[in-house]
Amino acid sequence: MGIRVGIDIGGTFTDIVAADSETGELWMRKVPSTPSNLACGAAAALMAISREVGLEDIALLSHATTVGTNALLEGKGARTALLTTEGFRDLLEIARQQRPSLYDLRARKPRPLVPRVLRREVRERVRYDGSVLRPLDREALRRELDFLRGQAVEAVAICFLHSYANPEHERLARDLAAEFLPGVYITASSDILPRFREYERLSTTVVNAYLGPLMSRYLAELSGLVEAAGVRTAFHIMQSNGGTVPLAVARRIPASTVLSGPAAGAAAAAHLCAELNLERAISLDMGGTSTDVCRIENGLPAVASGRRVAGYVVELPGVDVRCLGAGGGSILSLDRAGLPCVGPRSAGADPGPACYGQGGKLPTLTDAFLLLGRLGVSGLLGGELPLDLEAARTAMASELADPLGISVEEAAWGAVALAVANVRRAMDGLTVAAGRDPRDFVLLAAGGAGPLLACELAAELGIRRVVVPLMPGNFSAWGLLASDLRRDWVETHLLSATVEHLPQLARSFASLERQAEKWLEGCEVPPSRRVLLRCVAVRYLGQDYELDVEVPPGEIKGETLHAVLRAFHAAHEQRYGYALPEWPVEFVNLSVTAIGQLGPGRAPRLGRGEGDVRRARTGTRPVFVSLRDGFQPCPIYARDRLGEGDVVPGPAIIEQYDSTTYVPPGYQARVDSGGNLHATGASTS
Repeated sequence: MGIRVGIDIGGTFTDIVAADSETGELWMRKVPSTPSNLACGAAAALMAISREVGLEDIALLSHATTVGTNALLEGKGARTALLTTEGFRDLLEIARQQRPSLYDLRARKPRPLVPRVLRREVRERVRYDGSVLRPLDREALRRELDFLRGQAVEAVAICFLHSYANPEHERLARDLAAEFLPGVYITASSDILPRFREYERLSTTVVNAYLGPLMSRYLAELSGLVEAAGVRTAFHIMQSNGGTVPLAVARRIPASTVLSGPAAGAAAAAHLCAELNLERAISLDMGGTSTDVCRIENGLPAVASGRRVAGYVVELPGVDVRCLGAGGGSILSLDRAGLPCVGPRSAGADPGPACYGQGGKLPTLTDAFLLLGRLGVSGLLGGELPLDLEAARTAMASELADPLGISVEEAAWGAVALAVANVRRAMDGLTVAAGRDPRDFVLLAAGGAGPLLACELAAELGIRRVVVPLMPGNFSAWGLLASDLRRDWVETHLLSATVEHLPQLARSFASLERQAEKWLEGCEVPPSRRVLLRCVAVRYLGQDYELDVEVPPGEIKGETLHAVLRAFHAAHEQRYGYALPEWPVEFVNLSVTAIGQLGPGRAPRLGRGEGDVRRARTGTRPVFVSLRDGFQPCPIYARDRLGEGDVVPGPAIIEQYDSTTYVPPGYQARVDSGGNLHATGASTS
């Protein structure tokens, strides 16, 4: 298929990976992100890789974007209005009446994305079964649209009661709004999320409208820069569900990209698990600004039908990635009680950690790694970014060590231990809280900072093996190369799980599958590379929430129903500790996922090692190995000099362009044929 390229924009660096799908040859670069205009950072990454790759030879370009996420976090989306059913304008603010933090009496819900004056009510009413109780009052709608015309709105969200059952009123309002408000971005809930639960559907529609104008401008600018650079292929955008879509779909449903970057990392982890035949793994992607963790089982990332992003509900399908404000650039500080904390504030790309020497005065996790000797003053990115040890020491002393009355090394050690504890809590939520034992999993450590503390994190969780991929610092960008086209369709159909409803179930799935096939055909995916997955949300009668269960392929018949029910009971028992096989069951939502397979590229393979890793050794430096033992001489190895079968005993530092791996005492790291490091404790090797 030629050259594939993936670009992932992070808070500190923008990563790019290129791969020749025929030869398996890989190229990668990291350039500083440009927070004021992220598209410029992506264009700079293309220019950086053009030294090795002819941009005109690129056959596939995929991109993970943080534009939507940042807009929600910073409140910098479009001026948005809402058209909703009469009597429901305050639903956006009432929400579910759940406090963001159960025991924090001062916690506040996020500010509504639509001010109350721009939430306009329309006289209409559809019943839950789709029948019309009150026809749409078109004259009243015109008056509301005329009012909005004078409010300089950039986007309009339309969400009427029970429109998932009958979208006619929403579509009439959508078409009339387009006529009254030319150039305004318009989103109707029935076009992006025709499923029940009124608040979740409303919130998702509002988020989509709020992000629409900003995302459209960004993608248009990026498209222009990519074309000007000489790239002739259209590019794809990573969604929260771990698959990519063409540019036009991302413009229409920008809410589907709010976890684009973390999803790319989860896709990379799933692909690596499939390559290594790992049944269960937890991915750790610690970058400069944040840390993302995800559970991988049977080659697939865990999924979540609804997420909160910056406090706002986005109910579109997505991978279950937990994001923490703890990365290499996370600022270390003392809270009001005088206790140390890591993040969530980040030094970002500008000015960056104190040790970058770019004006940063506050200590970060990267400064802690430098003070402990895990990073060297020779710097990052193969020496392109030298590090200032004294600047790190000064920052750590003034902000943490001196106020606490401890040494800078003790402060740095404590900061790393605190970061490990924070990540462990997130991983407990993915495993223990979901009925899984973390000791049954492998830890995949990625990101620029993840391999620097992965073994300590694994020890805390009782995990026996850590895998560090070939390009950990550019792992998410690499995941873009392995991601297929993917899009989800979902509809609400409340049906009792009985044989009598199988014909209706079959008709509904057939309708969704026709839409999916039409989309894949429009994306020019050949029939041999089209995959359709069916899923049904199931619950016991009387429950309020449901579990997703895959529907086996083929004709829907009695055995299909029995298979779904068996899978549901097993999933319920695993999640909640019990099952009720004799209790009535009902189906709630039906979904179909369309996958356009890109075809596997050729994976890189290393030559055999010579049995003596001293050839990869580049020097020695003191590393702080524990509070008891302090600094010890530690050998440094160049990862690109290691071959298949080589074993590096700890304590050791393994350096490469995009990341650094710390192998603690008692561990050893073995290199496999794909260049991945497998670190195990001495007793488990």
